[in-house]
Order: sequence, then C-alpha cells, then structure tokens
Amino acid sequence: MEDDMGTNLSLNLIPDDILSTSSAWKKEKVFGDRRSRLKQRKELRRQKEDAAKSDSCGINYTREKRKHEDTSDNDAEASVGNKTAKTVSNHKDGAKRAKGIVISSLFRKNPEVPVISNAEVETVQENVFTGDTFKELPLHQYLISNLEEKQGFKQLTEVQKRTIPVLLQGKDALVKSQTGSGKTLAYAVPVVQFLQSRKLKLALQSYDLFQKLLRSFVWIVAGCLMGGEKRKAEKSRLRKGVNVLVATPGRLMDHINTTGVLSLARVQWLVIDEADRLLELGYEKDVAQIINALKAQCPDPPQTVLLSATLSQGVERLSSITLSNPVHVNVSDHSALLPAETGTVSSSSLSLAGKATSDVESFSLPSQLKQHFLITPCKLRLVLLAGLILWKCKYSKPCSKMIVFLSTQDSVEFHAQLFAQVLGCQRSIQKKLSELASGVEADVGESDENDDEYEDEKNRSDKEGDELRNTEKMKKQGLQVFKLHGDMNQKDRSKTFQDFTTTSSGVLLCTDVAARGLDLPHVDWIVQYTSPGATVDYIHRVGRTARAGSLGHSLLFLMPSEVEYVAELNRYKISLTKFEQSSILRCLLQNISDLPKPTSSTSGLQTPRTLEEAATYLQDRFEDCIIDKKLMHGLAAKGFQSYIRAYATYSKDVKDIFKVSNLHLGHVAKSFALREAPAQIQGIKAKFSSLSTVGGANKYKRKREDFPSKRPLSFKQATLSEYSSGFQQTQVKKVMAKPGGKMKAKLKVKKHTNKKK
Repeated sequence: MEDDMGTNLSLNLIPDDILSTSSAWKKEKVFGDRRSRLKQRKELRRQKEDAAKSDSCGINYTREKRKHEDTSDNDAEASVGNKTAKTVSNHKDGAKRAKGIVISSLFRKNPEVPVISNAEVETVQENVFTGDTFKELPLHQYLISNLEEKQGFKQLTEVQKRTIPVLLQGKDALVKSQTGSGKTLAYAVPVVQFLQSRKLKLALQSYDLFQKLLRSFVWIVAGCLMGGEKRKAEKSRLRKGVNVLVATPGRLMDHINTTGVLSLARVQWLVIDEADRLLELGYEKDVAQIINALKAQCPDPPQTVLLSATLSQGVERLSSITLSNPVHVNVSDHSALLPAETGTVSSSSLSLAGKATSDVESFSLPSQLKQHFLITPCKLRLVLLAGLILWKCKYSKPCSKMIVFLSTQDSVEFHAQLFAQVLGCQRSIQKKLSELASGVEADVGESDENDDEYEDEKNRSDKEGDELRNTEKMKKQGLQVFKLHGDMNQKDRSKTFQDFTTTSSGVLLCTDVAARGLDLPHVDWIVQYTSPGATVDYIHRVGRTARAGSLGHSLLFLMPSEVEYVAELNRYKISLTKFEQSSILRCLLQNISDLPKPTSSTSGLQTPRTLEEAATYLQDRFEDCIIDKKLMHGLAAKGFQSYIRAYATYSKDVKDIFKVSNLHLGHVAKSFALREAPAQIQGIKAKFSSLSTVGGANKYKRKREDFPSKRPLSFKQATLSEYSSGFQQTQVKKVMAKPGGKMKAKLKVKKHTNKKK
C-alpha cells in the first residue's frame, strides 16, 4: 500500500521567476473606456504568449524586462498597478500611446537626496540706514523737501552718508556697496546740487530718478539715450540741449561718432554705474573711447565716479585710467568710517574696495535677507517651482511678488507660456468663456431684506471683507506671469518693467538681464531655478529683494549632484537655511480644487489625497498641455536643448560641481513636461526650427516648398503688348495663368507613359 502511494505521488515545483511573473500578470488591471480596455487586454495576452515562448527557450523574460526598464533614459515605471497612477493620471483616457512616448513616475528611481543641515555661517553685515537725515548735508532746501516729502527718503543710508560729502567737495570716488543700498541716489543728489547751484532699464531707471529729483528745478533738463529707441528722436532732443544725459555706452559712442550737434566740451561730471558689469559685457572698448573723447573735447577733466556692488581687477584697472587721486569708499569696511563732522575722507584711511584681508573675498548682504536652498530630484523641479509660485503669489495673504531666474531665453519663453496657459490669466479667461457658453450667470438676491442684512454685515467687517475680496479676486483672475530676456525688443522690455513695477503680485521669469541695476519695488522672493555661474552673480540676483531695509527671501534650487555648491557659498560667508519641499506640496494639496481640471473626463478619477498624488496631478496637467499643442511642444524641446547647452558652460571655478555627465537626460526631459526619450527630442529641432514669436503669438513660418512654385515669365511674355492676343506663331511657350494647370497634367501623362515603356 505504501509502495503504491509512493509511486502515484508527484511533486510539481514552479520556479520563483515564473511564479512572480504569473502573479504579476494576475495583478495587472486595465482602465479607460471599453475599446481601450479590449486593446489593453489583447496586448497583455500577447505579452503572456511572448513570455511563455521566451521561458521555453531558456530566457528569463522578467530579468530582461527589468534590465530594459533600468537602462531606459526616461524610465517607464508608472505601471498600471501604481496607486498614484490609478488615482491621478488619466493619460488621455487610456488612449493608444504614440511610438516612443514614455510615462514615468515622479517619485521612483530618483537619486538619493543627501541630508544636509542648515549651512549657516557668520556673514558680513552692512548698516543700511544711519539715522541721519538729508537736512544735515549742505543741500538746497528745495532738494531736501523734495527728497523727504515727495520721494519719501527720510534717512541717509551708509553709502550715501559716506559718498555725498566726498562728491560735493569735487573729488573723484570709487564706491563699493551692497545692492539695494542707495548708490544711485548717492551720486544723483550731488549732480543735482551742482547743477542748481550754477542755474543749469538701468539707463531708464536712472533717468526716472533724475526726473523725480528735478521736479523742484524745472530749468534743469534730463535726457536719455539707449538702444532700441529711434536715433532721429534722440538727435532732436540733443539739439534742444540737456543738462543731465543718462546713456548706455554703445548708444552714446554711436552718437559721438555720428551726431554733430553733440558736444562734450562742457561736461563736468562722469558717472559710471555698475562698472564691473559693463566690463563683463564687453563694453571696455566703448568706455575707453568715451573717456578719450572727453579728454579730447573737455578743457578741464570732469569729476568722475565709479560705482558697483563688487569691484574686480578690471574695475581697478579702469579706475587707474579715469580717476585722479580717488577716494575709495567701502561700506563693508567698518574699521574706517567717514567723519560726520568734517565730511572728509583720506585715501589711506579707507581700504581699497575689492581687496579683502583673507585669500577669499567675502560679500556683504542685507541682514533682513533670508536665504534658503532646496535640494530636489530633477523630475520634481517643475512641479515644485509651480507650487512655490502658486503658494507665494496667489494663495498667501498678502500675495507676493517673485522673480525667477533661468539660464536661457528659450527656457524663459517655455515656462512663461506654460504657466500662463495652465496656471495664469489665460486659463481664467478660457474658464470664463466656457461658463458664459454654458449659461452660468451670477446669483441674484431673493429679496430686499436679504440685501439689507448683507449691507449690515458688510458695514460691520469692512477691513476683513476687503482682504477676502482681494484674495478671491486674485484667485479668479489667475496668476500674472511676466517675462524678460535679452531677445525682446526695447518696447516690450520697457512695458514689462513698468507693468511688473506697478502690479501688487505676480511672477517675473527672466534671465540674468534683470540681475543687475534694476530697482523693482516690493519684490518679496528671488528664486534661482538654475544656479548662477559665479558667486558674484548670486549676489546680484538676490540683491533684487530686501532693498532699502525691507524684508526679502531668496531660494536656490539644487539637484542632489549639486549639493557641494552650498559649501562653495559658505566660503564667501553666505549663510543659507534648508527649505523643505513638503511645505510646497502641502499647500498644493490644500488648494487642489483650484488647479486646472483634466481636458477629458476619466472614469474612476479620484481627487488627490496625498502629497505625491497632488504633485503627479499637476505634472499631468503640464504634460497634457505639451501633448495637446504642437507649439508648446516645440518650446519645450527648445528649452530642453538650450538648458543642456547652458549647463555645459559653467566656469572652471564650479565646473567640478555642475557636470553634464551627472545629468540624467530623461529626468531633465521630465522637468520640461516631455514624454519622449532624449534621443527623440533631438530631432525636434529641425521640425520646429521655423517657430518664431511675433508680438507674443507663436506662428509657423511656412516653407517655400509648401507652395507650388510659379514658373518665371520669359522675355517675350514680359514684353507682350496689352493689345496683342498672345496667339501669334512667334510665341512658342504658353503662358501659365496658375500653377498646376493643364501643362502639369500633360507632364504627368508623359512620365506615366515613359514608365510603361
């Protein structure tokens, strides 16, 4: 009996790989409408058959599949069984994916984020305000009343207290002070004081400041010369005569060479603001030519002033050529202060600006500036940037103004268009039009009693009601998005500058063209989405906020491979605190109902409940916008390519930190809302090379081969008389009225007959 049982007993052993694959197939689910579900089930059955064939041939299908997924550039790990994908991602209602399209998860296969504590160091502090007033300086009473009563300048800053007395004595000066400390007013006040005593963009900004200061002295005329304006209008202004001329180096040199009415014989002041930036942009030759023209035409050398937040070796070389026994004013040097009683400074009492006692130069920043850094995987950068902008510029009370610095013009164009269409005013306009089309109207009160109760309640809480209405108004209007870069014409740049200055909230996406010299009031946040190339650029970027004693914040985006840049900033005594990404995603989850809805409804779509689901929800909206619109897809591709090229151009000082080899190109493509693999994105350049922006609207330039070519007229056809019939025997060729006529049909017939032969 026992032998019979032993012979009939059999044991079936299934390998773990096959068991795991079979269980995995059972867990697979399909979504979408009936047609898409049938296609997905057919695809799953085909994959099962292929897996069975490969197992029979001795090939481990699951390992090959896992290897293929790990080596793919844009990893496709957002499987159908993923909880986030099930509840959030609709992916076009299960429609058939195009060839090469890869959908990846935001929170899988990311590099490990290193744990870094707050990188706080002892910083160099500068006193912004001194407590002294303009009445203590030997200025005209009209100028003092204009400054204090009309312009609102109640106190002197440290750089103004040290610089104005020196310039009033007629001495040359080399001034170094932090951004936002009032350097423009430090030289503008002495110039106006000098002119009245004799009865006589940065350029645009300085010109506006002079216009304000000269309101009390109507006989003093100010003028402005800058690129992008009409030369004819500028020449007419120069013919009438100006007392103060604010100009960019290139346009001023152009007028010196071409405008005969421009005479420099009576110039008595020369002010070079942002001197180091002028040299970096290649204006050293123009500045030298301007100085030579002044020396040739002026009998007496003018009083010269050089100002900058950082003074490099090039500025010191320029000062040796232009300045005569200058006084060096360095506000960060507290060992030698300007005597308030005498108002005099000796050249030896103050240290040379730009030379530090240690080997590494230390930069001074306002004490009211709070600096932060955020370490995030590359795939989450776009969602976190959008969440931060919505949090600070739309959902916070009161709403803030923010400047976001990006590396390239293409990146600015892409992000500006994307945020405007998905988050901004364009989406609110489309929503309002859809409501009007559906017949939604405003609610109307039922009776007069309800109106009276509403009025009583309104009178009891006016202040709170105004705040709530302003917040709701901002939510309905949408996010205000502005852009600024060097490829825009002067008219558009000036309009953007004025609009962003006057608005109460919004975001300005820009390149480093707005990093220096611009005084944009009430800017609360500076976001550096791409890291600056040098520490000096970092100083000038964050200097757009916390100006003149106001409170400001800055945030630096870093990827896990760029963490060493925090230590690089600490070497220059720049202190930063860590910013958690969970706070951004938490605000995003709380306002998930205000985010745009999917373009098409999906059965089983649930409201996001976790931080990961909220981030994935917003990322899907961005990707839907890219897929639906070819123009947006072209902007995303150009932005992706320009970002990679710009990443390879970092200076040698930080080249070890920002390496192109450390970039995961698939993750970078995800940060631009692209679903293609990087190798396929490269081919988009030729397809979208004809993309152009004219007046803010993107249009395709139609290629010549899209149009049927017209055959040029012969000499006889061109000289044919209007009275002639055109059917003379001397005319051999026939005139074609329109391309693609009978002649074209005859040619096709001839070709067809030749092929038959």
